[in-house]
Amino acid sequence: MSRVTYQASSPDENALVIAAKSMGYVFKRRTPKAVIIERDEKEETWEILNILEFNSNRKRMSVICKTPAGKIKLFCKGADSVIFERLLNKDAIADRTKEQLQSLATEGLRTLCIASAEIELSKYQIWAAKFYSASVAISNREQLLEEVAEEIEKEMVLIGATAIEDKLQ
Repeated sequence: MSRVTYQASSPDENALVIAAKSMGYVFKRRTPKAVIIERDEKEETWEILNILEFNSNRKRMSVICKTPAGKIKLFCKGADSVIFERLLNKDAIADRTKEQLQSLATEGLRTLCIASAEIELSKYQIWAAKFYSASVAISNREQLLEEVAEEIEKEMVLIGATAIEDKLQ
C-alpha cells in the first residue's frame, strides 16, 4: 500500500487534512466543484457551493458545501478572535480551547480555529442570491462580499484548532 503525501497551500491546511484523516475522513481528491472524501471505506462527494475568501480584514475563510445527505454546511477557519465571537455557544470546551491557544501562541505558534454551522436550505437560498449579487457588483465588490459573508458566518460550533510553527515569523 502506498503512502499518500498531501500537498496543501499552507501548513495549516495540511494539518487540517491530516487531523481529518485521523478522525476517519480521508481526503481523496478535489475537483473545481467538489471534494471527494472516504469515510468508512466509502467515497462521498461534497459539492462546493461557495468559497468565502480570506483577507486581512476578515481574518478567516469559509467554504459552504452540500453534503451527500443534501444538508448545507459551512466550515470556517480563522483567527481565534474572529471565530470565537461567531460561535453559537461559548461553553467550557471553547473556554479551555481559548486558554490552550493563548498558551500555544506564547510559545510562538500560529493558531487557527475551525468551526462549522448547518444552514437551512431556505436561509441558504436567500443568502446565495445576495452573495451572487455581491460577487458580480461593479463597484465596492470586496466590501459587499465581506458584508454578505458576515451574514452567514455566525452561530457556528467550534470543531477544533491548529497550532503551527510559522517559519516566516
